[in-house]
Amino acid sequence: MAEEITPDYGITVEFRGLEDSTTLNRAVSTGEVAATVYQHELWLAQVLEANPDFSLEAATPVFRWGFGVYSEKYGSIEEIPDGATISLYNDPANEAQGLWLLKEAGLIELDDSINTWQATQDDIIANPKNLEFLLLDFAAQTRALSDVDATVGYTEYYAAAGISTDLQIFAPPAPDEFAGQLTIGSDYKDTENIQNLVKAFQDPRVQEFLAEDPAVKGLLLPYED
Repeated sequence: MAEEITPDYGITVEFRGLEDSTTLNRAVSTGEVAATVYQHELWLAQVLEANPDFSLEAATPVFRWGFGVYSEKYGSIEEIPDGATISLYNDPANEAQGLWLLKEAGLIELDDSINTWQATQDDIIANPKNLEFLLLDFAAQTRALSDVDATVGYTEYYAAAGISTDLQIFAPPAPDEFAGQLTIGSDYKDTENIQNLVKAFQDPRVQEFLAEDPAVKGLLLPYED
């Protein structure tokens, strides 16, 4: 994709791996690297709250993360029993997305007066099946699949762990608030390179790639306004 699109915008994209998201965001803030393209706006807000010296902003939405409920024990949401244990990610932004997903599945109700995208378990106002929630980190979520009734997480992580999407029992498209964003350093947003990078990611061919390429199809979903 980079070879086909970026030459039209006068830029070259090279991928660089760093140890963790904080290191990567710091590198973008300081201009060491141009951008990241993985975190949604709420995740970014948490990064900025924890690191007030960072200067970052979301430049454009690029994709929707595949995100769903998985279960080895039940074939549908309706089969989830009373008292079931469901695991969620243990960071606030992704816990909120997990709660949104369970609300969409009809398993819980959330307080309408609360911003859904910042919801916690304290904001659950109805839990008719008396579900219990277990908070786990990203690596532990897939490993826990056989130990709990259901897990909630990113399709990409399950695929990487060799877990079939046949075990995904509920996965509606994620809302705009959870779209993966091209995140840039605010101090560099007016430079020609960064402006061209944003235009490249806004090229319609990016969405075609997400919809059609077997390497990402079903893992990263096209973003549509």
